[in-house]
Amino acid sequence: MRLSVIIFLSVLILNSCNNRSGNQKNVDEGIIKYNVSYLACEKENPIVALLPNNVELRFKENNISLTSVGYLGFFSTKFISNFDCEKSHILLKVLDKKYNYEFPKDEVAFIYNQLPPVKIKHLDETKTIAGYDCKVAKLFFKDQTINPIKVSYTEEIGLADPNRNTPLHEIKGVLLEFETTMNKIKTRFTAENVSLEVINPEEFVVPKDYIISDKATLKKYLVDFN
Repeated sequence: MRLSVIIFLSVLILNSCNNRSGNQKNVDEGIIKYNVSYLACEKENPIVALLPNNVELRFKENNISLTSVGYLGFFSTKFISNFDCEKSHILLKVLDKKYNYEFPKDEVAFIYNQLPPVKIKHLDETKTIAGYDCKVAKLFFKDQTINPIKVSYTEEIGLADPNRNTPLHEIKGVLLEFETTMNKIKTRFTAENVSLEVINPEEFVVPKDYIISDKATLKKYLVDFN
């Protein structure tokens, strides 16, 4: 075999390993990019056209920053939770207006309409998402009109209490595929890439130009869309 062919194959194999999303185990710093889809069409709910199709979760030293941008950048939201702080934050930017809503770290954020499941059944089932081995759980709800939902989570990402402030806070692994109801719309998140990179600590700091606001003000934009 020619040397050039050997080199080509070696590079191909190395690149395949390096490009594998999440090629290192137990990482504790990086970015998870989720594809977001809505289980409602624009005809049923015109608001869907304004909502983001991608969400990025940055994590570092057990701190979380979840960012989404909607409708051509006219508005954006950012969830910040520092592991050692008692409060989490929802930041909302609408054109030139910037709001900061603070709430307890153990409280489910108001944007979730779905109540926590009454039962979580961990299945003897696995799945690979974005290069990570995931366990699968089935969620059952008190409201019998809500069908059980399967979620996939990984324990290969070193992030403590990753689902804080969500209805799925009892699941200790990082969710890579799940469904929830946000802003009264059923929403599905699927991780499409996990990038292992150094994250700037400023990602977890609330900018000074965001003014303290109350829940009613943010609900006006995020839930009631007024």
